Amino acid sequence: MTWLGEQLGRIADDMPERDLGARAIEIHQRRRRNFMALAAAAVVVVTVLAATVGVRALPAEPRAAARPSSPPEQSTIKVGVVPSVESVPVFVALTKGYFEEEGLTVEPVITTGAPAAEGQVERGELDLAQTDYVTVFRANEVGRESKIVSSLYQAAPGSYAIVVNAKSKIRIATDLKRKTVAIPNLGGLGQVALTAVLKRAGLTLRDVALREMPYPDMLNAMDRGLADAALLAEPFVTVGRQTKHTRIVEDAMTREFANLHTAGMTATGKWIRGNPRTLAAFQRALAKAQRLIASDPQQVRDTLPSYLRISRAVAAGFALGSYPAKLDLTELQRVADLAHAYKFLNRPADLGSAVVKGG
Repeated sequence: MTWLGEQLGRIADDMPERDLGARAIEIHQRRRRNFMALAAAAVVVVTVLAATVGVRALPAEPRAAARPSSPPEQSTIKVGVVPSVESVPVFVALTKGYFEEEGLTVEPVITTGAPAAEGQVERGELDLAQTDYVTVFRANEVGRESKIVSSLYQAAPGSYAIVVNAKSKIRIATDLKRKTVAIPNLGGLGQVALTAVLKRAGLTLRDVALREMPYPDMLNAMDRGLADAALLAEPFVTVGRQTKHTRIVEDAMTREFANLHTAGMTATGKWIRGNPRTLAAFQRALAKAQRLIASDPQQVRDTLPSYLRISRAVAAGFALGSYPAKLDLTELQRVADLAHAYKFLNRPADLGSAVVKGG
């Protein structure tokens, strides 16, 4: 059996969009049933106590979560997510029932990355999708109407790394010359970060061959010699390191990329205009999950194995960034400036037209 079969085979093959959504919804329903059973038991206890001491009325039931005055235009939406630590808030909101509180049924759909999801959003196959911001800026530069609607993730050291097989002779970034590097998508923030790594090593993108593939496939590709190196995101960086099958050549989130905001949510201007209440409901539920994570980061490590099927040991050891509940225009400007500096944008990005107010 190959190493991937032992360590990661279940990840790539267990990523169908229906199965992913079903797992998250099943977890939420199971927790809801447990809660309802506990609540019923509590009512019985209180009733018995009330009868014993002669209390005439039970205490009022807890108030339900506040609902908007009008329901969302769409009760069910499809949301594209990348299988990495960045998308955790979506799944926390699912399992905690935050979307349901807002009258939404959210169906998560796995995508390989922001550039791939951009087309699905434009075609109406997805209502919203995870973005790396650079993809939105580039889309708008060629006349599309992509909007950033929510923040999602801020990277920490080690969140992204250039890695190689543990047996590889590649030791430093300079050794990547004339090698094949796997990246999730061409044209996104990952390629910008790779460009920076290569530049510091005196190389350019012309000195390497790029090969697109999903994160779950990259470790196997290096194991089989289909790629010499890969730009990996967590938790896959940790999976390779803990199993001693990969070695980190360089952390991609250092220097001018340190603590960069790397992921948010996007939708088209047309969809936003047609579904303002749906968007607002999604934003509230997502922000609630992000605030929960900020107060209890263990939520991330508890939730990640439920949709990636990684081990608890990996979940406990990966580099954990943060999940800002509000968009930070200063940080988005950093991303836009980096994309422009590394020639991924022909002109400075117009954040005013790219960012939805209240995101």
